[in-house]
Amino acid sequence: MTDQTTTIAQVKELIEKFRKKRGWTKEDPKDLALSLVLESAELLEHFQWLKGEDVEKNQRIKEAIGEEMSDVLWWLANLGQKLGIDMAEAFERKMAKNAVKYPEEIFHPNLTKEEKDRAYYKIKAATRGGHPLYTPEEEK
Repeated sequence: MTDQTTTIAQVKELIEKFRKKRGWTKEDPKDLALSLVLESAELLEHFQWLKGEDVEKNQRIKEAIGEEMSDVLWWLANLGQKLGIDMAEAFERKMAKNAVKYPEEIFHPNLTKEEKDRAYYKIKAATRGGHPLYTPEEEK
């Protein structure tokens, strides 16, 4: 299996077969979501106290990260299956929303990191009723 040749449907099918053979078919969606977050935390643990470049250079850490990413994918696909969510369709809809929320005119490659951060926090402030890293006075 590779990313280039494997579909989301094929991944879901493999997971479903594995689960059925073991009788793991009665999970509550809440428990699936909790498991997804727990596995995500295990993934994050591999980055704790390290710089990104150190992770990128260490094959053993990358292999461990790949295993945790697989666990995250497992629980994400399980949750999608349980709730009848077409993940590719949901992803496509969300990307369309993101294109509106984060327009290219505001987030283009020529901006400095500070300009991108300011634009990002401005959007977060507008959608969340404020953000500690953005104040409207900064725009003046």
